[in-house]
Amino acid sequence: MEKFTFENVESAQGTLLQVVGQNGEVELEISSVQKSKLDGDEWNAFCVLLNGKANEPLSQGTYKLVHEAFGEAELFLSPNSETEYEIHVAQHR
Repeated sequence: MEKFTFENVESAQGTLLQVVGQNGEVELEISSVQKSKLDGDEWNAFCVLLNGKANEPLSQGTYKLVHEAFGEAELFLSPNSETEYEIHVAQHR
């Protein structure tokens, strides 16, 4: 997870990442990367919005995400709708 930083993920905005789960692999687009209110001197905090296809829904849970910008990271993914997902990251500096 050390490479899953705001800068690395923001640089990949607009590209596809692979989500690997028990039922195989799905591609999601990194649609938005924004600093969250918690971000500051003590915390590196940001939110990532991802878009997928309605015919490939993912349930809430921990998945392995793969992208050349950050390698592999296991993160908790929450659905906002049948096509939009979000990840919240808060890392102590």
